[in-house]
Amino acid sequence: MYLAHFRLEKEPFAISPDPDFFWMGAKQAAAFERLREDLLERDGCVLLTGDIGTGKTLLAKRLADLKGVAAVFTALTGPELNGLDFYHILAAELDIGRRFDSRETLLAEVTRFLSQGLSADQTVVLIIDEAQRLNRKILTDIVALSNLQRSGRKLMKIFFVGQLALHDLLAREENRDVLQTISARHCLEPLTEEDTGSYIAHRLKVAGREQPLFSAAAVREIHVLSKGYPRLINTLCDHALLCGYGANLAVIDDRVIKECSVDLSVALDLDDGAEKPHPGPAAALSADDREPPKPAQRSWRSLFYIAAAVATVGLAFYWIMR
Repeated sequence: MYLAHFRLEKEPFAISPDPDFFWMGAKQAAAFERLREDLLERDGCVLLTGDIGTGKTLLAKRLADLKGVAAVFTALTGPELNGLDFYHILAAELDIGRRFDSRETLLAEVTRFLSQGLSADQTVVLIIDEAQRLNRKILTDIVALSNLQRSGRKLMKIFFVGQLALHDLLAREENRDVLQTISARHCLEPLTEEDTGSYIAHRLKVAGREQPLFSAAAVREIHVLSKGYPRLINTLCDHALLCGYGANLAVIDDRVIKECSVDLSVALDLDDGAEKPHPGPAAALSADDREPPKPAQRSWRSLFYIAAAVATVGLAFYWIMR
């Protein structure tokens, strides 16, 4: 809807992970390099965690594209998963054309399959996204997969990717043996304000726009409201572009972002505290003392409502006069 207006070739702030928009600041680049070394040069399982929306999945997918890596990407979508479900998901991802009724038959078939298809310069990595959903039984089976060997060489590396709750899961006494298999762990932190500006500029450039589109004050407001989480940055920016298009704006300023924060208060997890825009001194005046709002101070949403009301009245008048 707003692409032509802002001279964009495609949507820059889609919520779903898109490798074309992959961005790495200094911290992300350092984490990527450490993870690359851990996956390619060390034994043991690797753990990547972060809060919702920090970009874990996109980073994992970029690691899966590394030269020398044969990745098997599995995303756990259901809250409950039994052993056979996991076996069948894994078999499907490995293109093994059969189903399994026991752990033993799966391990034997995976060993045979990887031994036949594994080249000397390849590392097979099983990436398990949303790993905080795993239960004790499947965790044990995954550890068994990480121990598969042929001629002294491990056949598969395990890469756990999950939310912060994964730390609590692995810290349970019953999962101590699983925790001991993890040789490296990394946690993605939210973006800084400087990173937020670079992230927004990068996504706009990939979408076909070189010129700045968000003012410096808008970027500051986006960072405060999103707390530096890329997914929330995308949500805010996309909504702001829609509002800016509707108001025929050329640049998105902080007023638009503050207006969007009202519409997105649930998604941004805003409460009645200090995170919401402060009403300012005018809030202390009585209704009689306040000056009427200037046209430029009206919310974009209010303008849309007024336009809709005018259109409704006009349509009614048309039918009456017929």
